[in-house]
Amino acid sequence: MGKYNLRYGEAAKFRYDGLPLGSGDFGARVNSYETYEDISLNLDTLWSGEEKNKMNPLFSPDKLEEIREHILKEEYKEAEEISKRYVLGDWSECYLPAGNLIIKYLDEDEAKTSFYRELSLDTAVYKMEANSNSSKRHLSAFVSFCDSTLVARLEGENRGLSLEVSLDSKLHYCLNSSENRLTLKGRAPIYAAPNYFNVPEPIRYEDGKGLNFVLMLEVLIHSGEMQKKDDKLIINNADKVELYLTGDTDYKNKENLEEFCKNRLKKVREQGFDKSLTEHKEAFTPHFKTFEISLSDSENKDTVKAIKDAKDIDDGYIYELMTQYARYLLITSSKPGTECANLQGIWSDILRAPWSSNYTVNINTEMNYWIAESTGLSDFHRPLFELLEKVSKRGEETAKKMYGARGWVSHHNVDLWGHSTPVGLNAGDDNPSVYGLWQMSGGWLCRHLFEHYLYEQDEDFLRDTAYPIIDGAVKFYLDYLREVDGYLVTIPSTSPENYFVDDKGGVHALTYASTMDISIIKELFANYLTIQDILGLEKDKEVLNALKKLPPFKIGKTGALCEWFVDYTENDVHHRHVSHLYGLYPGNLIKDEKLKKACETSLNRRGDDGTGWCIAWKACLYARLKEAESALNLLKNQLRYTVEENIMVTGGGTYPNLFCAHPPFQIDGNFGFAAAVIEMILQSDEDRIQLLPALPKAFNTGFVKGIRAKGGYCLDVDWKNGKVTHIVIRAKKYGSVKLCYNGNEENLVFDVDSLSKEIKIC
Repeated sequence: MGKYNLRYGEAAKFRYDGLPLGSGDFGARVNSYETYEDISLNLDTLWSGEEKNKMNPLFSPDKLEEIREHILKEEYKEAEEISKRYVLGDWSECYLPAGNLIIKYLDEDEAKTSFYRELSLDTAVYKMEANSNSSKRHLSAFVSFCDSTLVARLEGENRGLSLEVSLDSKLHYCLNSSENRLTLKGRAPIYAAPNYFNVPEPIRYEDGKGLNFVLMLEVLIHSGEMQKKDDKLIINNADKVELYLTGDTDYKNKENLEEFCKNRLKKVREQGFDKSLTEHKEAFTPHFKTFEISLSDSENKDTVKAIKDAKDIDDGYIYELMTQYARYLLITSSKPGTECANLQGIWSDILRAPWSSNYTVNINTEMNYWIAESTGLSDFHRPLFELLEKVSKRGEETAKKMYGARGWVSHHNVDLWGHSTPVGLNAGDDNPSVYGLWQMSGGWLCRHLFEHYLYEQDEDFLRDTAYPIIDGAVKFYLDYLREVDGYLVTIPSTSPENYFVDDKGGVHALTYASTMDISIIKELFANYLTIQDILGLEKDKEVLNALKKLPPFKIGKTGALCEWFVDYTENDVHHRHVSHLYGLYPGNLIKDEKLKKACETSLNRRGDDGTGWCIAWKACLYARLKEAESALNLLKNQLRYTVEENIMVTGGGTYPNLFCAHPPFQIDGNFGFAAAVIEMILQSDEDRIQLLPALPKAFNTGFVKGIRAKGGYCLDVDWKNGKVTHIVIRAKKYGSVKLCYNGNEENLVFDVDSLSKEIKIC
């Protein structure tokens, strides 16, 4: 058995026991209960709604000017009332579940003597074995990485398999059946309200509107009998049963969906299970194996036990497993050519999913891709770039109509359709501006374009894809900035989802020049000028001048980094967002030791609790500060075993299937967890690489292979007793880099004679 496997010695008991399979556009989560299989199904383009302008119908540009005037007079409540009524727009659309494949085992009259479930991360294959005194049954399943088809094989020993197979959906659908096929034809609602938005008709269908989709299942049996009954397939006494299931929507696929699914199934079915499995592994496994990590000699552990042991046992096994699991989730939910991974990746089985399972772009979507470059999954970053292209085009209209600005803008939420306007219209909460009126997501998303270049050194990508999008974002922020007290500032401005207390005791969200806003713009403008230099373009004088007039970072009365330009008191000192520390991580703006100390004070004040993704972000921040044990303690917090499904904004934790609990499930915490582990092992900028900068004692001995660094470097690193013992470093191009390890700094030059170097340390 492979080291990178999830293993369980009992049947599933609840939703988040289910183990995920996927090909980017097709997702399945397999829950093997004692008497039935429940496989939830997802399609990456199955969303509610359609492309439409969701701007507030009462909006006019003068309302923004009124807001600015009130803020400068410290009339924050008045500013927020105008924002709530006239500026905030309708909600983003909702990602939807496609359906469920249910396989019921008939004549189950014996108790199980053993039950085993396993997900192999390096092959993306699920296996189950259930034993009783007189019989055994086996299930093997995978979602073909080549053909976006769920392929499953059930086998019985000592007794034939008797099954009832059915398909259903939470959406409007009709079901057709034949002797060996079930075809589910469904339609998405034109409107699905967020789960926290109370309206009389939260799910609304309209004739002729909404995406159409098809799920199609074909079943083959070896011996035994099969018949249809009440739109179900009944199988009796079969030695072996094979199931082939695929689906699609008409978002991109405008041809006859039924014919498309029939043709895809015909190809896979004629190949058969074994050949399809071989092709799937050949397509999937090379991506997974671009990176290896070992933090422990342990292997073959029960997964739930490994989670529960993390609190008390300093064993690196669960951390390396979680890191590889995050890579697995990215590969299976963000394959090139498919849609970007959303809040649940592609594995959402709830009709009104938490936070609409959308793209929440004030941290969560970006966190999904923090490990894409560093762990050898650069190609799996591309769906984010394609989403960004879509949003930037929709965002041009928003920038022009709302702000009278050049370029493009996006706000707090994005969806399949490229939603770019602020959300929060008619919200039930008192001050939706705290999340809705935030114009900075475009700048944050642009850092991913530049990061991709830094790791891959692809000037064609920089010129043709990244620069035009970044140029549009820069132009928007140049037009959005206003001069206040000699500084260029954002106004209105929020620190995402956090409130401040003014000097009159009022609790508010809207002000000017939040630290996060200014950090994002500083980074964006600096990257923009660097890109112009790389591409041989004249540096933009307007950007050069604006960069000089942005406010500096400031340390407040508590010794913490100020979250806002004014040194307000936080309403909630333990708030889950640590947005003002963006410049420390994921950014790299804070180099001054006094500012670093202020960031550490901010983290200490926030505390070690929070939602799953929040805990992961704070672990990354402590790792960036080289506070190894503090970072590890936060990851231990995230590994708290939980089965909590209620929506909460504290708690965090990890489900039995290793999904991160917000709660409920939210996939960004999985990616953030892995990013923190990587940050402990390697930190880099374009000309400097630091090895083991924040290594906790629990990771005292280990290795990584295929870890990436900025500047186009790939490294294999071994260490023992906390010291590097062996390094292999490969460069994508000629140049030099400072390599820091074991307290030493070595300048390495890569030229025509060698793009690879090996260092052995005695």
